[in-house]
Amino acid sequence: MADNQMEFDPRIDEAKKFLKLANEADTNNRSEALEDLKFAAGDQWPVEIQNSRSLEARPCLTINKIDAYVRQVTNQQRQQRPRIKVHGMNNQSDEKMAEIITGICRHIEVQSDADHAYDNAFNYAVRMGFGYWRVKTDYVREDSFDQEIYIEPIHNPFTVYFDPNSILPDGSDAEKCLITQVVSKEVFRKMYPGKDDGGGFTSRGTGDSNAEWVMREDIRIAEYWYTERKSDVLCMLSNGEKKFRSDLPPQEEMAERGLYVVDERPSFKKEVKQIICTGIEVLEEGKWASKYIPIVPVYGEEFIVENKRKKYGLVRMAKDPQRMYNFWKTALTESIALAPKAKWLLAEGQDEGHENEWAQANIKSMPVLRYKQKDIEGVPAPTPTRIQPEAPPLGIIAAADGINSDMQAVLGIFDPNQMPQGNISGKALNGQQQQIDLSNYHYYDNLTRSIKHTARIILDLIPKIYDNARVLRIIGDDGKPDLVNINQKTTDEQGVKKILNDVTVGEYDVVMDTGPGYNSKRLEAVNSMMPLLSADPALMNVAGDLIFRNMDFPGADVIADRLAASNPLAQIDDKSNVPPQVQMQLAQAKQSIQQLQQQLQAAQMMLKSRSDVEQMKQEAETRRLVIKETNRAQDIELRDQQKHMDIQMRTDTQAHDTIVKTQTQLEIEEIKSNLAVYLAHLDHISEREAKAEAIERAI
Repeated sequence: MADNQMEFDPRIDEAKKFLKLANEADTNNRSEALEDLKFAAGDQWPVEIQNSRSLEARPCLTINKIDAYVRQVTNQQRQQRPRIKVHGMNNQSDEKMAEIITGICRHIEVQSDADHAYDNAFNYAVRMGFGYWRVKTDYVREDSFDQEIYIEPIHNPFTVYFDPNSILPDGSDAEKCLITQVVSKEVFRKMYPGKDDGGGFTSRGTGDSNAEWVMREDIRIAEYWYTERKSDVLCMLSNGEKKFRSDLPPQEEMAERGLYVVDERPSFKKEVKQIICTGIEVLEEGKWASKYIPIVPVYGEEFIVENKRKKYGLVRMAKDPQRMYNFWKTALTESIALAPKAKWLLAEGQDEGHENEWAQANIKSMPVLRYKQKDIEGVPAPTPTRIQPEAPPLGIIAAADGINSDMQAVLGIFDPNQMPQGNISGKALNGQQQQIDLSNYHYYDNLTRSIKHTARIILDLIPKIYDNARVLRIIGDDGKPDLVNINQKTTDEQGVKKILNDVTVGEYDVVMDTGPGYNSKRLEAVNSMMPLLSADPALMNVAGDLIFRNMDFPGADVIADRLAASNPLAQIDDKSNVPPQVQMQLAQAKQSIQQLQQQLQAAQMMLKSRSDVEQMKQEAETRRLVIKETNRAQDIELRDQQKHMDIQMRTDTQAHDTIVKTQTQLEIEEIKSNLAVYLAHLDHISEREAKAEAIERAI
């Protein structure tokens, strides 16, 4: 935002006139809302009555029942917060992008601590009839050009002067708004160096005035939002694009691109602008990126009475019953606590000489009270006796109890102790609670409308703030964060350039999700699933991972992951562009491929086993042939030796017959012995050959 010149800016006068107009239109609502706020905070006695009772040293008790009733409404809203859900509206939007943008909205709420802004505004709406929060943009860090969207509370709703011509319950039709702020002059000089700190924005309304604002070291500034509308002509181009005539390129460029205007109609361009100013000078100015004023109201009750809008909250109609309750409780307390102690009844003259003791007898506890047995005339008198005080007035007690019922009837919130007692079903109790909730459901519904309008502002800002490629956190329904790439340029398989997760195209709208939150729905899901599982145990094979994932005991997620690993239905990726049916078909095809791969590996193992058997058969055949050839060679050698021995024996002389015979006999014995060894060796070889043949047959 650029600094303005020192000369007086007419927009400052416009801001002052608007503040005066808004204050006059809403002055009764502001003054009554301030009284309601003080009353709910405990300031419940009229000033004149409180002063008169204080002078008489009489009590003014405040038993603030209204604050408890207000907290019952506001805390119920905290248990069931409205949730933003984005839907697509044209053919350029899709379901996946709607989920991503929904996650971005949750991210904005979480990083802004938007719950605090919602709770603060809702609390004011319930107490006095209206509250506010705001939407703003800012840089992520001092060293970054990326911006983020934030939701911030407005802690004092009286500093907001909203467009009195706005009639919609969410304030989406507002054209102007002004917010005042008080800062110290020291901070002002740092924020706006060189600017004059002597001319604060002095105009203000009821509830927007405190002594601190007129202190010498403070200055009051105003933030003024206004809408400008400029007449223009909307043109439809031949390629389907729509542009204002003031934004059309030159005719030569349009002709080169083959574009021409096919239709046109009168329209206007709307711009929301902002200035921050003191009473004499504009400090900042700029143009807002959205078409909506970024100040969001939350209303309580709202009516048109004699052409004037009347706004109030839960406290307004309960003030009289609360005052009556305080009065009767104070009167009851006063009648009991401040009543004197029981008085003494004695004859005149019986306290003679002990007057001080009897004067304090009903105030102090005296250990001894002395009296004379005769009265002033000397006649014997009876013993002094006590006079008991009156009991607490039963009418006051009955009136206080009756006011309780009146207050509950006015507020529509009943004491649980007054509900029907006895053995009644949980469904009946739930129905009774729903009836109580419906009495003040309009407050919750108004909050839902305002959050919905906030979401529309965010949707209008997202294409302008998140217009560059970046990695952004999104948050799912279950509160778990995830990271996604938005506006990422990529190329598909055909070489066509496209942008992944482009948040700058498409039109989206908001549908609010109300009722129990995610954790409550998890418990309800488990309670509903368990009877189904008992009726059909086979359901565990289909949805066992979902059942355990909704449970909340330690290790439930681990069990769910193990069940999901063996369940093809659990492998569906909800964030994928591929439809779930196609994902199932792909998963089944992948499982079939894995089975075929296992069968192929088994066949390869069998082939390898057969190859090993064939090799063993060849080795056995080779060993058999070797053994056979070895046996034949040994047989030939034995026969040759036998022939040689026979020839040697026939050619010996007779002289040596005995020696030869002896020697021959020895040699024969030796040969027989060797032959026996050789035959045994042959038997061993035959046995080995038989074993080889047996192995071969076995193979």
